[in-house]
Amino acid sequence: MNDARYFTHDDNARNDPKIKALMKKYGVEGYGRFWIIVETMRATKGHKINIKEYILESLAEEMKCTIEEIKKFLDDCVKFDLFVKEDSFYYSESLLERLSFLSHLRAARQRGAYAMHEKAGHNITKDPQETNDL
Repeated sequence: MNDARYFTHDDNARNDPKIKALMKKYGVEGYGRFWIIVETMRATKGHKINIKEYILESLAEEMKCTIEEIKKFLDDCVKFDLFVKEDSFYYSESLLERLSFLSHLRAARQRGAYAMHEKAGHNITKDPQETNDL
């Protein structure tokens, strides 16, 4: 079973003027770094990257570059309006919007499924791990 975390992104993201500016400076490697960071954000609680040294070391190791190059790259992503830097975190507004939409969509579908089963008289109990706002 594939346990990959899903999130949407535009299939023509490389044509976005912000991405083009990033690629002009960093080439295709910058595009790859961008998506590694977005995927890392997706996998973190709150979908933000804390700029602690050990996290930057981990990113640098994964991208085969120095911590200073990662810091510069992240700052350039902020300059190109791809990421936001707030306090000690970097995040993508676009990613947060997409994940919020996905979360609301899943919750609506789940409410519909519960309603359908309840109407059919099925005895369905809610998973205690689920949020209460469903």
